[in-house]
Amino acid sequence: MSNSTLKLIVSFLEENNVSFVHLTHEHVHHSEDAAKIRGNVIEDAAKAIILKVKEKSSKEYRIIQCVLCGHKRIDLKKLKVALNLQSASLASPEEVLEKTGCTIGSVPPFGKLLGIEMYVDSSIKDREFIFFSAGTHNDSIKMKSFDFLKILNVTVLEVS
Repeated sequence: MSNSTLKLIVSFLEENNVSFVHLTHEHVHHSEDAAKIRGNVIEDAAKAIILKVKEKSSKEYRIIQCVLCGHKRIDLKKLKVALNLQSASLASPEEVLEKTGCTIGSVPPFGKLLGIEMYVDSSIKDREFIFFSAGTHNDSIKMKSFDFLKILNVTVLEVS
């Protein structure tokens, strides 16, 4: 759990003149629980999934992030086709912590700020606002999905 990650996100949003709301709440681990405690619908949750992938032409794995709405599930077959991958799997809790400095359930959908290549599921575009964990299990951010997509300039794919 990383307060430094929260500070990094807040600074990034402020530097880019993006309107957002910082929410503090009791400790939560899952999108459903977070949505209940934040008072938003699960569809507005932006969950960040850390994956270990391998290109067809490579022997090395790399870590990427996919962001999708809280009610969706990642489709690894779609992801493999979209990115021409040999393999794709969820990163282990240890790999997530090592790469992001955050535990599973607290990883923010700001992989680019953490040096992680990121992709966003097209379902995020359909939401007016998104809510997401901001580096801890007790902090969330609410912001417009348009602003999220604009300031991060990410690749949007259908991966759910």
